[in-house]
Amino acid sequence: ILAGLSPDDRVEFLQELPGQAIQKMLNLLTTEDRGETLRLLGYPEESVGRLMTPDYVAVRPEWTAGEALNHVRIKGTDSETINVVYVTDEKWMLLGVLGLRRLILSVSGEPIAQLMEKAVISVAALEDREKAVELIQRYDLVALPVVDGSGILLGIVTIDDLFDVATEEVTEDFQKSAAVNPL
Repeated sequence: ILAGLSPDDRVEFLQELPGQAIQKMLNLLTTEDRGETLRLLGYPEESVGRLMTPDYVAVRPEWTAGEALNHVRIKGTDSETINVVYVTDEKWMLLGVLGLRRLILSVSGEPIAQLMEKAVISVAALEDREKAVELIQRYDLVALPVVDGSGILLGIVTIDDLFDVATEEVTEDFQKSAAVNPL
């Protein structure tokens, strides 16, 4: 069951357990899943890095729309969402985004560099998760790319995960305003 969870959901589950139980659970995972989970657990608890998933689809700007669609078909089954495809260079620098609708409706030979949107809304992995909630709401996004300080794409955080954060924050604010200690 643990291995079947998406990386962000696995981290959310594990962070609620005591350290010894986490260690036992991690030993049940494959080396790859364990490494991915430990990397996400390494981010501060209230950071976007804890919420992100490394399961996304990225394409290169020099690819054609046809090549990109084939890549989406192959990699899309393991992705958290394929509504948005991310465009990165060979070093994983985030260069742009491309909506799946635009990709599907494009001419097969058209270069991704001409189709992508270069103005990308992203969030730093170490940023507080409330910042991600604010960006998703302000720009009406379904997923938000998470980058490091150099602009390297590390993962994405999706609206369903941020909805949970927003709900927690509203509940906490309400409890504070009612002069009740947040639970």
